[in-house]
This record gives sequence, C-alpha cells and structure tokens, in this order.
Amino acid sequence: MGVVSEGRRTQAVRAPGAGGFTPAASVAASNPCLNCGTNVQLDYCPECGQREIDPDPTLKEFLHELGEEVLHWDGKLGRTIRTLLTKPGELTREYLAGRRVRYVSPIRLYLTFSVLFFALNALMPRRMVLSRDGQRVEEGVIQISPSTPAQLADMEAEAQRSSGIKRIWLSHMARALAHPSDVQHATTASIPKGMFVLVPFFAALVGLVYRDRRRKYPQHLAFALHVHAVLFIGLTLGLAGIFLPTVARVPYELLLFGAFAVYVVRAAAAVYDSRMSQARVRIVLASAIYFAAFLAVIAGVFAIHVLSY
Repeated sequence: MGVVSEGRRTQAVRAPGAGGFTPAASVAASNPCLNCGTNVQLDYCPECGQREIDPDPTLKEFLHELGEEVLHWDGKLGRTIRTLLTKPGELTREYLAGRRVRYVSPIRLYLTFSVLFFALNALMPRRMVLSRDGQRVEEGVIQISPSTPAQLADMEAEAQRSSGIKRIWLSHMARALAHPSDVQHATTASIPKGMFVLVPFFAALVGLVYRDRRRKYPQHLAFALHVHAVLFIGLTLGLAGIFLPTVARVPYELLLFGAFAVYVVRAAAAVYDSRMSQARVRIVLASAIYFAAFLAVIAGVFAIHVLSY
C-alpha cells in the first residue's frame, strides 16, 4: 500500500486486489473500520465508505450524526433552501446540469418538507367550522357531518330497497356515517400516500405539456419534486393561519396560494427555457388536470374507507 500526497491531505493508496478490493492482508489493521475491518487512515473507509465513528458517542455527537443523516445538514440544506426559494427553477437547472454534490437531492428535499408539514399538521389544534347543514364539524380536507339515527335508518332502508352496486354502497355508507370522525381521520391520514403517488403523475403531466422539449422523464420528475417541496413549505407556513384573526386568515392563505402559483410558472419558464406566457398556459393546464386527479384520489381513499365498514 502506497501513500499519495494531495496538498495538505495524505491519502492511502490500496494495492491491487481481486476485483479492485483491498487485499486481505490489510484487514488486520491498527485502525480497523468498524463495519468491514479495513485499515482506515482518513475520515472514511476506502473499502465500504463508512465514516470513522466512535461506537460509544456522546449526546452531542449523536445529535450531530442524526442531523447529518436525517437532514443532510452540512451546509447543503441551507444552501438548497435558499436557492430553491429565491431563484425559481435554478435548483432544478443545477441538478440537470450535473452540479449536485452541493445541494440536497430532490427526493430528500421533498421527503423532508412533506414529513415536516404532516408532522406539524398532526400537532396543530383543530378548528371547528359550520357545515352546510349548520352542524359544527372538524375542519379538514373532507368534512363529514354527524348523521342522526333517523337519517341512518332511512339510508339503511334505501339500501334494502335498492340492488347491485347502489345497495352495497348505501349499506356500507350507513355504517360508516355512524362513525364520521373515524372515517374523516382515516381519509386524512391517507393523504400523504396519495400525494406521494401524485408527484410522478405531475411529472408526467409536465412532460406532456412540454413534450416539444424532448426531455427524459427523470428530468421532469426532478422538477416535480422541487415544486412539491415548495408546495409543502407553503402549506407549512399556511398552518400559522390558525393563529391569525378570522378577518386576516383568508387574505393570508390567498397570498400564499398566489405566491406559489407565480413561483411554479417562473420555475417552469426557467427550467424549460420558455416565455412566461407560454409557461403560464402550460402549467395551468397541467395543474388543472393534477387538481382533478387529487380530488379523484381523495374520493377513492374515502370510498375505500367507507367500504371497509
């Protein structure tokens, strides 16, 4: 094994072995890797890539490692968020150009902010609002008003008079509406999975409206992941609306929605080298189909939970 000097660093050079791996003689080393036993002379094992660590870390070291693993916090997250929010489309352009090591990957960025939003959303106090029939219900993506025993009995009777799919649906619906809060919570809890499925669908829509650019699907997927990361940042900021006076809540939410709409159009124009007017038309079309698909997913999830009763 030789040694090569790289400026201020000294790097171990492995002797050739079968398949390019470290020879067996180097396994018995004075500073063995805790994962594979290979001699480690720098910060990372030359064989398996594991960083040299203390197997019995202090609390500070543990928290630091947790921050690096979960948030990839080595300066990348702050740089990534700054680029993502202040330069629409630039982060995707950097990724597609191959300049990736300085930024958090699109999928990790999406997962970070989606998990953050759904975790905070679960902890937020719930507002009670009036339904269309004047009953107080918990605010949410779907709102199910409690049914009276007479209404449930009428639905059961209607199910018995019906046949086929209608009978099956009304029968399950009557039993489900006897537990409106459970159905609402179960449907809401399934939304993160639905959103994750819709990300590649949005990427396909963008690829469709920008098919003249002749780009491969993974490029559209990177754009979709970055856009959804911004969406979840906006949704997380929107959670603060519950603490605002009622008169200020709607303008605040409209401001966030408008800012996100402008962001997506500007990002698309930057990534796909199109004029703002062209990007506006194409993104509106893709977003309209996407929103319809989102509603269909929510309806499908609701139906699945109803049929489970």
